[in-house]
Amino acid sequence: MNKTPQPLSKLIERFFKELGEEQRLREIKVFEVWNKVVGEKISENAKPVQIEKGRLVVVVRNSIWLSELGFERHKLKQRLNRLLGRGTVKEIIFRIGNLPAKEEAKEALKEPKPKHLLTQEWEEKLKQIQDPELRDMLKSYLEVLDS
Repeated sequence: MNKTPQPLSKLIERFFKELGEEQRLREIKVFEVWNKVVGEKISENAKPVQIEKGRLVVVVRNSIWLSELGFERHKLKQRLNRLLGRGTVKEIIFRIGNLPAKEEAKEALKEPKPKHLLTQEWEEKLKQIQDPELRDMLKSYLEVLDS
């Protein structure tokens, strides 16, 4: 085993690749790149809340944003896929929901997080890692993403 220190991001990429879950890793990165891809105005009014099998669910502030982003759906999907890899986002679904007030939104959206990442399935996959230190590190990372 390579004992040279590696960035956590490389270890996580290797973990997902070994499990055959590269698509899932790209999906998770949607939450990291959303603000950069859509810009400040949209990120204050729309927040990704879930992605599974390429289906991205985004909560929007009101019906005006629902309509506006409905027209931009294809462009947003293209921009996300250009950054994350072709086919990562297959569909975007916008839903009206509760978002923090605009003042709070800037703080809340700095670190958007996916929901339900550390499922029982992932717990089982983590058990397959023989190196306890790596296993604990990955589990901690996934729990931080899930919180």
